[in-house]
Amino acid sequence: MPFVLDKEVRWDGRYYHISLADLVSIIPHLKEGDTITFSVLRIRNEQNKLVKKRLRPLKKNSMTVSSYYDAVYKKWIPSLRFIPYQAQELNIGKNYHITILIVAHNHGTLFPFEWKYVGPDAEEIVGTLDRIEPTLISIMHPELQETINYLLEARASESEGRIEDARTNLRKALEALTKVREKIKVTPGKETEDFGRRLENLIRSVKAFVDYGGPHLGPAPKPTTDMIFNMTVELVKMLARNIEEGTLIISG
Repeated sequence: MPFVLDKEVRWDGRYYHISLADLVSIIPHLKEGDTITFSVLRIRNEQNKLVKKRLRPLKKNSMTVSSYYDAVYKKWIPSLRFIPYQAQELNIGKNYHITILIVAHNHGTLFPFEWKYVGPDAEEIVGTLDRIEPTLISIMHPELQETINYLLEARASESEGRIEDARTNLRKALEALTKVREKIKVTPGKETEDFGRRLENLIRSVKAFVDYGGPHLGPAPKPTTDMIFNMTVELVKMLARNIEEGTLIISG
């Protein structure tokens, strides 16, 4: 699961930095040149006023770990480094506070069985997070990214009351998952030979709930939409686990 980090933005005269020292204290092998994947949750200015709260759906960013020299502690601190135009795009400045959700280190999932958080606002933010979104963006398999993106869009639409849009994105997610199924091969001896057929039937059955054969009366029902969303999320999680464990292989 992800690592929620709330830190003050530092300026070294050329770049803006977010210290990763707290992450290094838990993952000491993290070093300069490694890749960190994260999403921005919240930004506060130097007066502690909210500048930006998290956007829906969460956007995944990847950056190379850099470092800056801390004059107070007189040592080099690992960090995420932003050149001025990147800081401007994020709307961050010197002494701003930024809260980020770190989901991967070198494209591998962080802390797969627990949440970690550091910083004055981090625990509060973890309590308000929808746990499904961080779970989805923590899945790093490129073959599943199209499905995950549609699921995140569906979640955003559902949270805003746009149930029809949510169902459209769910349908697209399942269509993308069908393409993935066509590339799936079972590792010999680790799963039954008819796994692919059973998976295809399952995806087709789930998709039937969001497929309209023609004009339909009334608004799309939210309970059914929620059910299909949760079922699709579980399908993606199941596939991700099987890929990680080597039960399934994605070809092509």
